[in-house]
Amino acid sequence: MEGDALTRITERLDSLARELDSEPEEGRAAELVREASELAAEAGREVEAALRGTSQAQRPPSEA
Repeated sequence: MEGDALTRITERLDSLARELDSEPEEGRAAELVREASELAAEAGREVEAALRGTSQAQRPPSEA
């Protein structure tokens, strides 16, 4: 599930970057940067969740 979310986030960030490269008006650029920031935070949470899942899966059942 995390991989799907990260793929979606990455694709959207790529789209935002392309739009920002086109030098949009200041207000639109601010919206794009705000969305990119929110997506970056979401990506961080997804990575943390994936890492927690991996570390728990590697522990013996008595430690999980």
